[in-house]
Amino acid sequence: MTTRTRTCGPVTEYRREDNRLVLHHRQGTTRIEAPAEGILRVRFTPEGDLMPQRSWDVVEDLGACPLQSAEADGQLAVQVGVFRIGVDRSSGALSFQAHGHVLARDRGGPRWGRLQPADTALPHDAEPSGRAGLAVALDKELLPDEHVYGLGQRTGRMERRHRRVANWASDPASPGYHGHYDNLYQAHPVLVTVRPGLSWGLFLHSTWYSDFDVGAEREDTLRLLTAGGELDYYLFAGPTPAAVLEQLTRLTGRPALPPLWALGYHQSRWSYANADEVAAIAAEFRERDLPLDAIHLDIDYMRGFRVFTWDPERFPDPAALMQGLDARGIKAVAIIDPGAKRDETGGYPVADEGLRHDYFIRNADGSLFSGYVWPGESLFPDFARSDVRGWWGEQHRDLLDAGVDGIWDDMNEPAIVDRPFEHTPLREHPVPLDAPQGADHEHTTHAEVHNCYGALMARATHEGMRRLQPQRRPFVLTRSAYTGSQRHALTWMGDNTSRWEDLALSLPQLASMGLVGMPHVGVDIGGFWRNGFGDLYARWIEAGAFYPFMRTHTAAGTRRQEPWSFGPDVEAVAREALRLRYRLLPYLYTLAHLAHRTGAPLLRPLVYEFPDQSDLYHVEDQVMLGPWLMVAPVTEPGVRRRLVRRPPGVWYDFWTGRRLEDDPLVMPAPPGQPPVMVRGGALLTLGNPRPSTVSPLTELTVAVYPGDDGRWQLIEDDGLSMAYQQGHLAETPMTVTNTDGALELTIGPRTEGFQPHPRSLALQVHLPAPPATVIRDGAQVRDWQWLASASAIALQWPDDGRLHHIQVSGPGLD
Repeated sequence: MTTRTRTCGPVTEYRREDNRLVLHHRQGTTRIEAPAEGILRVRFTPEGDLMPQRSWDVVEDLGACPLQSAEADGQLAVQVGVFRIGVDRSSGALSFQAHGHVLARDRGGPRWGRLQPADTALPHDAEPSGRAGLAVALDKELLPDEHVYGLGQRTGRMERRHRRVANWASDPASPGYHGHYDNLYQAHPVLVTVRPGLSWGLFLHSTWYSDFDVGAEREDTLRLLTAGGELDYYLFAGPTPAAVLEQLTRLTGRPALPPLWALGYHQSRWSYANADEVAAIAAEFRERDLPLDAIHLDIDYMRGFRVFTWDPERFPDPAALMQGLDARGIKAVAIIDPGAKRDETGGYPVADEGLRHDYFIRNADGSLFSGYVWPGESLFPDFARSDVRGWWGEQHRDLLDAGVDGIWDDMNEPAIVDRPFEHTPLREHPVPLDAPQGADHEHTTHAEVHNCYGALMARATHEGMRRLQPQRRPFVLTRSAYTGSQRHALTWMGDNTSRWEDLALSLPQLASMGLVGMPHVGVDIGGFWRNGFGDLYARWIEAGAFYPFMRTHTAAGTRRQEPWSFGPDVEAVAREALRLRYRLLPYLYTLAHLAHRTGAPLLRPLVYEFPDQSDLYHVEDQVMLGPWLMVAPVTEPGVRRRLVRRPPGVWYDFWTGRRLEDDPLVMPAPPGQPPVMVRGGALLTLGNPRPSTVSPLTELTVAVYPGDDGRWQLIEDDGLSMAYQQGHLAETPMTVTNTDGALELTIGPRTEGFQPHPRSLALQVHLPAPPATVIRDGAQVRDWQWLASASAIALQWPDDGRLHHIQVSGPGLD
């Protein structure tokens, strides 16, 4: 902001309005309310009325909690749910307490001034006017032991303290992003703070340009700044990171449940040139016994890069290609960009209809805005309008009718240049900030819509697929996103590079995305830009087996990155990584259901699972996959063993089944076996390897790791339809306790809303030595096996879904 800032000044009067407290300052108005228990909303405007809610807003209407206030000694105290709020009437500053702890205390009242583009991540020639140029800022206290995470898609370390980060979706201009990039393709103005005893969160409810100074200028100060002329933020009381994520996604929407095949392995390239090559890739996966669930079609399947078309020579019979893939149990995902080719001669229905109905963005002077992308000069839909989103969703009909299973939304920041790609040098050509957008009743400009443009495209795609195929779950993959996009799409981290540094970066990137409510995330395995190489690809795909979304992808002109591209040794590593991925699917799919219910991320930083262990706050080369698995991938060349930080509790080596006792812990890490540890108390549900998720699960393994008492609930359904919403589910509760030298295990009974395919149930209990006795359902079992290589007993019976009680006693269980 300019140095000529103004402040709100003292509170001159206040009043209660239903369940809201309204403070009138010398200049400006603050409104405080709690839409739900554990969630507080604070809004401030320096002039005029508060902004009306937009039709595209991501927040849910949760109602309001009762609010009480009292005044004493010039201080106003407010109690609402777990929050206690103090109002300093002399300055307008607010202080907050929750769960007995101070949090997010203001260092003064809000202030405002004109936004200075030179000090922002906005386009350099942008001159925001009106509300777009009016910035409001607020300073909050950062306590010495508070650590700050979240803020979405970033490079650099997972902890954001001592950084200033902006929220302005952009496509990095050079091939691949590097450590110095702040802004990437997405905007998630959400932070999660952690200190022993309390975690709390904040969502800056603004799609305008915003930024956070997280102790960069002043080490003890968090500064919020947003354009748009109004400060609007939500506080989440926690008290744990899991509680913050539940509160955030209760407000902005629970993550959509993807189809089961979304969690399988996906293969992509820019581009597979024709239908024959796509079919050959599918056939080779099957011939080489490599699991695969989806092939992605990049821009070359289109006629002249026109969206929603097929090239008649290279893809002459799309339906036949889709049928051939389907026969192999493989899905097809087709890319779609927002730019529609501007064709003055007509004959391209997308452009013709969009022009006829005035669906495309215009400049402030009323002329059509256009810029260059893959098809040449292109026009861009105004996704802030519901009628445009409905029209765009309908455009997917022909693709779905041909048998396409999923849609990949790309270039939707939007990424636009000023001339055809074959003419260099290229310059970014962003939509002008003053370009009108939105329907007449909520007219605004691109300055407000930019950060959610890609999110609104993904929403249009998701909603269109729901209308066109109401019985099927949509698969939408989007490059650009905003907080709340978890309701409509999966995402990946964009155009990375084939470098060890980018493999290492993937862990804090994906863990951070889970902390802003986006659990279904991945990166391009092997790297997108530059030539990949064998040892990097081997380490990347074995790490990728634990990503929520697992896809290999690489750029045109680079070395191929199918699993067999680097020779038989790397192919063998890839095969084992893929087989492990498919073994993990029952566990992963349950995690997807839990994310859909509570917002809990699949991939989690250690600070999420162990928020009171301050010594783990900066560990980012190890991640948790759900509550039971900890993974420590190899991210440097030549490494064959690595040091692993062991959190409190009992831990086991996943590969050998042995209990880990050493401290410090140095684990072997040969190619194909990165360090993977299982938490004591785990009930890990595993399946049999299979070519794709179309093949049925024929064996369910429950692997038990004694330690703390454990609980798990295996959740299953048909993996494709919306029937789970009507209770068409199978849920199998499991518990394990370890007392007095005996292990007590219960499995089931299974709910009957969905009947899984007939299968066997294999039980593995990891022990230091063979047990003395094993009793199942009151009868002693004598046909169990001792698996010395896994340090476990094994027994098996048909999975009938009934309640089973198992007791194991013997050495090592005291």
